[in-house]
Amino acid sequence: MSQPEAFGRYRVIRRLGSGSFATVWLAHDDLLNYPVAIKVLAENWAHQMDIQHRFLEEARILRQTDSTWLVAVHDVDVLPDGRPYMVMTYADQGSVADLVRRGQLPLDEALRLLTEIGQGITVLHNHGTIHRDIKPSNVLLQSSPVGQRVLVADLGFAKSIDEASGFTAAAGTPGYMSPEQSIPGGDLDVRSDVYSLGAVAYELITGRPPSRPPVRIAPGRIRPGLPPALDELILSALSVDRESRPADAKTFTDRVRAIRMAPDLPTADPWWRRYRMPWYKVGGLAAALTVMTVGVTTSVGYPGMDLRPVRSDDHALEMGVPLAWIGAFDTDLEARPVTADAGAEPGLLFATDTENWHSTAHPSYGLYATVIPGVQPLTSIADRGVCEGARTERLVHDDTWEGTVWDWPDCDGNGSLTIAAVHESGVARTVYLEVRQPDYRPDLVDEIISAVTLR
Repeated sequence: MSQPEAFGRYRVIRRLGSGSFATVWLAHDDLLNYPVAIKVLAENWAHQMDIQHRFLEEARILRQTDSTWLVAVHDVDVLPDGRPYMVMTYADQGSVADLVRRGQLPLDEALRLLTEIGQGITVLHNHGTIHRDIKPSNVLLQSSPVGQRVLVADLGFAKSIDEASGFTAAAGTPGYMSPEQSIPGGDLDVRSDVYSLGAVAYELITGRPPSRPPVRIAPGRIRPGLPPALDELILSALSVDRESRPADAKTFTDRVRAIRMAPDLPTADPWWRRYRMPWYKVGGLAAALTVMTVGVTTSVGYPGMDLRPVRSDDHALEMGVPLAWIGAFDTDLEARPVTADAGAEPGLLFATDTENWHSTAHPSYGLYATVIPGVQPLTSIADRGVCEGARTERLVHDDTWEGTVWDWPDCDGNGSLTIAAVHESGVARTVYLEVRQPDYRPDLVDEIISAVTLR
């Protein structure tokens, strides 16, 4: 949707972001001289009454709870086309996801954030509500006179605990939602949110989300020196058996607070300063390819959210590539047969092992991209049978790109695979992407897509 001038008395300044169901705008209340965030139901859902009901139910829950730890709703209204919008607290410091992307958090800071997130979820549980979509991007940060304030947000999937046995559809975000949430008709309770709190805790502490359940690698193996009690708490929260998890958000939060207050909490430099990898300059690229960065190579291929810009004039592409993959490259890798038949020329690959990119037995991790003439749907240019595991489909629609993404969270037991076909509005070229990761990270895939530029 194009930028409107105003919503009622609220003057629109810029767009903050958008998702599947809504767009959020930064606006200014000229009457009270105060910035606000305005969440508007997406145009394609304008006539879906169940989606409108969910949207308004989110506003009601936030208004009724009226908590320091939750985003506040100040007003609700309806546009002339029938779409509802809500006026909310503006979080001027972004989200916890933004914070994690900037680098490793000191342990005390990570535990403080986790305690405050837990307090927000405790408020919801006391209100009789399950959040069902707790993740770093749904926890916002706002400046306050006493420092940074945490605000739990985005209750679009929230439901009453009393209706927990009647959920008919799976809801949540892969990587953060409990195993029982992935089963339509599953009997949920507050321990589903406890699992999500455990996943958020894992990412705050280690810098990356946990693997698919069952999670067996303790955070302390990734970040040495953690208190054993913290490893035990996070792994128990991430237990597949919900009987083994803390009973509710308050129990989880109280234990986090006790660990943080312990006199022997480590206060030394972050682990990445003690165990940092050496940095290497990336060199040896063909003359047509310019890499405008310095990279680091890791054997395991775990990518961070820190992307480095890479430009290839021969491929008419500029991309953002995770540092973990930028040390090895192939400037002319043949596309898969189906993609090549659609007109794809050899593409650009950054990977832990370029020789095994198409291997089914020992695939490497990385990013492959090529450009195909015309606007072509993913169904006509991608190999559906590339993985044996279950595949999910989602749409891309942001300021630049439109298209489709196929995700295999488990591709034959060798990590996740994502295939995407996206195009710019009015441009008759399709960018085809393949992203293979050790763990399923749809947020990283979305960042990679957003960083692509056609030249």
